[in-house]
Amino acid sequence: MMRRALLEGLGRLLCVAGLARTTGISLAAEGRPDGGAPAAAPRAAPPDPPPRLRPKILLLNYDPRVPGEGGKRLHEVCGWSDPHYLADACIGDLKDASGGYVDCRIAEWKDIDAFPVKKDGFRYTAESYMKCYRDGKGWHQPDGVDYTAIIKEFGLERRVAAGEIDEVWLMGAPYAGYYESTMAGPNAYFCNSGPVEGIDSKRLFVIMGFNYERGVGEMLEDFGHRAESILRHVYGSWEPKPTHAWNRFTLYDKVAPGQAACGNVHFAPNSQGDYDWGNKSFVESTCDDWLDYPNLTGRKRLVTAGDWGGGDCRAHHKWWFRRLPRAPGRAADGKLNNWWPYVIDPNPYPESNGTGGK
Repeated sequence: MMRRALLEGLGRLLCVAGLARTTGISLAAEGRPDGGAPAAAPRAAPPDPPPRLRPKILLLNYDPRVPGEGGKRLHEVCGWSDPHYLADACIGDLKDASGGYVDCRIAEWKDIDAFPVKKDGFRYTAESYMKCYRDGKGWHQPDGVDYTAIIKEFGLERRVAAGEIDEVWLMGAPYAGYYESTMAGPNAYFCNSGPVEGIDSKRLFVIMGFNYERGVGEMLEDFGHRAESILRHVYGSWEPKPTHAWNRFTLYDKVAPGQAACGNVHFAPNSQGDYDWGNKSFVESTCDDWLDYPNLTGRKRLVTAGDWGGGDCRAHHKWWFRRLPRAPGRAADGKLNNWWPYVIDPNPYPESNGTGGK
């Protein structure tokens, strides 16, 4: 009888164990005298960054042909930069400044024989645009472009969700109405402009806005402001205090005397105002110490404008990006030692994908 009872008890235990496997019931919870809920499963560790980033870009080039100008496109008629040159040069600079880590690819290039539509439905024709250009006045207001219309017209939600593209670059003329960068998708947040609301793309994506009247330096500046916005989100704040790595990286002498590091996109270590990249005064800076992040020693040296191009914005921005950390692993604060994955693809990481780990 005792052997039979033991066998029956064992059978009941195996039955409950089988039920737990198929239903997710916790045996530990079933056995708790207080009937409490089972302990939560541990959260999966955030992924490590890939060995290289190769974002796929859809480039929408709003560069219409101008009637009466022999089939020339707007940038040619007005004597502005060739969009193909700008894109290639910017991609090359990002690859160089990141030590080869970021290798952008144009997955598709679309030349669009029109101007983008504004938020209020207005759209320039080639004739109306050229009249404003030649008169130097009459530009439409409000100027802002309708991002939602662009997203719908080109199926960006679907293409991002399917992994066909990772981000979008808009090329356009002055008064196209672009932000330098903006973000769309689930939990999108400020990225040098407010996010595009109501976009169900399953993944975050950034839309860059470039002006082919300008140069490669301005494109890098747009990317720099994108980096500033995302890293501010990652670290939770951005202020001239040595309270965390991003704050310390961006210190400059004017706001933190004697503590200058790399500054930010507008301010070099010795700048006294916005865009003062040509300032020839000397200040002590830890800028080169950041090349060895996270193994910082506090090492300083005297720096001046000649260290970052003597006032050339493209040279300064490449200098700044070269110092953006790109070491393996995570720091003691839990943040990646490589900040480029946050800037280029914020989706995999709770601290950059807008969820905050929720």
